[in-house]
Amino acid sequence: MKQLKKITKQTGQGMVEYVIVLVFGVMVLTVGPGGDILLDFLGVLNDNYQGYSYSASLSTLPQHDNLALFAADALAIEDQLASLGNFSIEDSLSEAVPTLPTAEEVISEGLSNVLSF
Repeated sequence: MKQLKKITKQTGQGMVEYVIVLVFGVMVLTVGPGGDILLDFLGVLNDNYQGYSYSASLSTLPQHDNLALFAADALAIEDQLASLGNFSIEDSLSEAVPTLPTAEEVISEGLSNVLSF
């Protein structure tokens, strides 16, 4: 009978110990000497998710065994686009990728900014 009473008195002790250890662990991760560990971990998770979502958004490359077939397909696509209207790959690339300023343009702009004050 005494054994049964001893067991019933300790029924919630394990849960209290678990909660205390859990709270202590959370405090060490957030407030302790390495308090930015949790922020670093969240940053790593964010970077990995952004990398995954970027790679998932990329289209797949066409399956070609040799470069000649790939070039032929690329030329066929360019011809189809050109037949739709005034379109060329060179024009679209020049519009999409801005040209870099020359050294003279950079120097003259810098001098005009300095001299304007």
